[in-house]
Amino acid sequence: MQEFTQQKRFMLVGLAPKGENYETTLHDMEELESLVKTYGGEVFAATIQKADYPHRATFIGSGKAQEVADVVAKEKIDIVVINDIVKSGQLYTLEKIFFRSNPKIKVWDRVDLILHIFLLHAHTKEANLQIELAHLRHMGPRAYGMGYILSRQGGGIGTVGIGETNTELMKRRFRDEIRQKLAQLEKLTSERIRQIEKRKSIGFLSAAIVGYTNAGKTMLFNRLTNKTNLVADVLFATLDSSVGKLYIPKKKIDIIVSDTIGFIKNLPPSLIDAFKSTLLESVNADLLLVVVDISDPEFADKIRVVEEILRELCPERKRVLYIFNKIDKAKVLDRTDLMKRYADFNPLFVSAKFGEGIDNLLEAIGEFIT
Repeated sequence: MQEFTQQKRFMLVGLAPKGENYETTLHDMEELESLVKTYGGEVFAATIQKADYPHRATFIGSGKAQEVADVVAKEKIDIVVINDIVKSGQLYTLEKIFFRSNPKIKVWDRVDLILHIFLLHAHTKEANLQIELAHLRHMGPRAYGMGYILSRQGGGIGTVGIGETNTELMKRRFRDEIRQKLAQLEKLTSERIRQIEKRKSIGFLSAAIVGYTNAGKTMLFNRLTNKTNLVADVLFATLDSSVGKLYIPKKKIDIIVSDTIGFIKNLPPSLIDAFKSTLLESVNADLLLVVVDISDPEFADKIRVVEEILRELCPERKRVLYIFNKIDKAKVLDRTDLMKRYADFNPLFVSAKFGEGIDNLLEAIGEFIT
C-alpha cells in the first residue's frame, strides 16, 4: 500500500465551541496546516465555524457548508479537511454540497489526513501493515454508514434496499481484511518481542525516546547513537522503530536506545492501538526519554498530550526523564521557572542539533537507568 501525491490545493475547516478558548482552536488549525504541508499540499483557504456543538447533518452547519462550497469553486480546491473526527453521513453530505463546485472534491477529516501522511513515510512491511489496519478501522464504520444511507435511499417499506446488502458485504470484507492484517502483524510482533527478550536476557538495559511529533526525537537519537537516520522538519518523519547503542562513560555500560513514532493531539484510540507493535520498544523500555520542543509556544499543552498517551500505553509508571530540546531555538528560556514547574519530570535542557547539554543527559541516563 503506497501513497503517491502531487501538490493539492487544500481548504481547512475548524469548529470552535463557544465555551472554549478560541486561541486553542487557532493553534489546532496551525497544526493542521503543518500536517497538510507534511503531506505535500498547500493551504489556499481556511475558516472556523463557532458553534456549541457539531451540526447533525453537515458538522459545520448548512450556511457554513455553502460558504465553503463557494470557496472551493473560487480557489479550485481539491481537498477540504475538517479538523476533527467526522461521521460518515456528515462527510457524505458535505461532498454532495461541494460536488457542484468541484465534481472531484474530496472531504477528509483529521484522521484521514494523518493516515495519508503515514502512507508517505512508511518504509517497512510492519509500518505498512499497521497503517492498513488503522485505515480499515477508521473507514469501516464510515463504509457501514454509507451503506445505511444507500439502504434508506434505495429501499422502501417491506423491501430491502441495495445499500443494505452492500452494508453486509462491506462488514464481511472489512472483518476479513482486519483479521488478515492482524494475523500478519501478530507474526511481526512476536519477532519483535523475541528480539526485546533476547536483549534483556543478555543483560542490556533499554531507553526509549518518545514525545510529540517533530520535537527533535530522531536528531537526539542520532546524537546519542552516532547514527544518521532521516531528520526532517515535518510531522511524522519517523513511523518505524529504530534501535541503536549508547555508551554511558561513567557507568561503563552500553544501553539500547529506540526511536519511534511521534504522538499528536486528538489521535483516536484505534490509531494508537494499530501502532502498538512499533510502540513495544517504548512499553518495554527501562527508561523513557520524553523529548519536548521547548521553543514551541504550545509545549505545555503537548506535554499533557504525551502524558495522556503514555498513561494509556504504560499503565504502570516507568522511570522518565524529560528532555527540553531545541534550547538553541527558544527565544525566552527561564530555566529556573521551568525546573520548578516540572520538578517531577526531572527536566534536562539540551540542543540535540548542536550537542549542548548532552554530557549532562548521558550522566542522568546512567543514574536513572541503573
